[in-house]
Amino acid sequence: MSKQKIYTSDSQIQAMDAKHILDEAGINYFEINKMDSSYAGILGGSIELHVAEEDAEKAVELLSKLK
Repeated sequence: MSKQKIYTSDSQIQAMDAKHILDEAGINYFEINKMDSSYAGILGGSIELHVAEEDAEKAVELLSKLK
C-alpha cells in the first residue's frame, strides 16, 4: 500500500485539528513529525500527514477547510 502526503503544517494545533477530522471520517493516517520538541517553534520543522492513495482525494477535500 502506497502512502501519499496530504497535509503539512508547522502548527501542532492545526495538525491536531487535521488528525481529528481524519479520525472522524475513519481515514487512517501516518504522521511524520519533523519538529524538534526541545526547540518547538524556534528551529522550524513541520508535521506531515500521509494516507493511503485510495483515501487521498477524500482526505484532501476534508482538510481543505483548514488552510
